[in-house]
Amino acid sequence: MARDEDGITLTDLPTLPLVLIVDNDGLTRTMVGSWLVDSGYAVLEACDGEEALRLAGERSPDLLLIDLIMPGLDGYQVCRAIQAEGDAPPVIFMTMLGDTAARVSGLDAGAVDYIVKPFEHDEVMARVRAALRTKVVRDELAVRTKVVRDELIDQASHDSLTGLLNRRELDSRAAEAVALAQRHGHPLCCILLDLDNFKDVNDAHGHAAGDQVLRETGRRLADACRISDVIARYGGEEFILLLPETPPEAAVVLADKLRWALAEAPFEAGDTLISIRASVGVAAFTAVMATPASLLAAADEALYRAKGLGRDRTELYDPPLAIPA
Repeated sequence: MARDEDGITLTDLPTLPLVLIVDNDGLTRTMVGSWLVDSGYAVLEACDGEEALRLAGERSPDLLLIDLIMPGLDGYQVCRAIQAEGDAPPVIFMTMLGDTAARVSGLDAGAVDYIVKPFEHDEVMARVRAALRTKVVRDELAVRTKVVRDELIDQASHDSLTGLLNRRELDSRAAEAVALAQRHGHPLCCILLDLDNFKDVNDAHGHAAGDQVLRETGRRLADACRISDVIARYGGEEFILLLPETPPEAAVVLADKLRWALAEAPFEAGDTLISIRASVGVAAFTAVMATPASLLAAADEALYRAKGLGRDRTELYDPPLAIPA
């Protein structure tokens, strides 16, 4: 496929580059449009500023060639309106006004280039190619920037080992969940799960095996939960779940389901098979729990009780039990 002198092909853009020609002179539109079509571009035409803005909004052109002097909205006004939108396409002015003041005003309005009439075919096409090359680079940079930004956001909110939400993001989600439960009176439960005797796994099989157990634990917990459930690694071998729209009876059922999901099959760590059991504390949000910390403390109290009663069991927080300060 043919490339221009700077190595850019038409396929470097998602589709054929679409150029919107805005000029009240039909002969100019026809002439420039034929040059563009012959060079492999798609073309739209508008005879005034209002039509230009409508077409730009509907078709999202890659480049606009705009006459400065038109009835109604002039080129400056059209350019400023286009540039006010996010991810605006580049604009090249075409005009008979060749003085410095007009050029400066055009560039200040947001145009990337300025062509004085009468113009030649080669000049117009060179400036069009230059503007579209700039757009390709800008769009690629925007994509890379978004990818990096999304990765940074993901790293800031997720646990690097398990891929689950981390403690920082959990605090934010817990505040939102408690606020909704308080506002609407809907049920909300918290599950705190701790792997029993996890230190023995690290001591007997090494920390790499322990890390594999934690990763697989996160995967099994996520597979057993609803999309609406919030799952996070609370710290070490502890995992926490927030269950919106869930009464305590259903939360206990899920807690036992989670314990079974861990116990039903041994964990593989290299050639080693490791059996895992878990203790679980469940707490339901009540009116006396003014903060997310109170709900988490109640689940922790229930987990402490499960540990004290022999591990590998689920305990529901009993309101008469004291919630730690």
